[in-house]
Amino acid sequence: MLEVEKKKNVVVIKVSGRLEINQALELEDLINSNISNGAKFFVFDLGNVHYLSSSGIRVFIATLRQLKEMKGRMILSNLSNNVIKTLKIVELDGLFEIFDNVDDAIKTIETE
Repeated sequence: MLEVEKKKNVVVIKVSGRLEINQALELEDLINSNISNGAKFFVFDLGNVHYLSSSGIRVFIATLRQLKEMKGRMILSNLSNNVIKTLKIVELDGLFEIFDNVDDAIKTIETE
């Protein structure tokens, strides 16, 4: 399940459940439509993600690359233990900016 909230110039996307192929495609469409509308700052709330598949990881990597080209930024926040384990196993925990909570992530982006 995906929930979107805008806080000033930051798009906050709360992801819940299993981030597998179908939800990853839905998430990618949601991100791309926001980017098309001018968004370039994203915070992903992953506190309720029970499973992160390679499809989900691919979406985050693609988004990170796209936003870097646009001088944008994305932060993963509130990671569940399963997401942390998955990112560590595939050695991508150092690739992403990771914050403990959504509010701190938003504050960091807003102070840029």
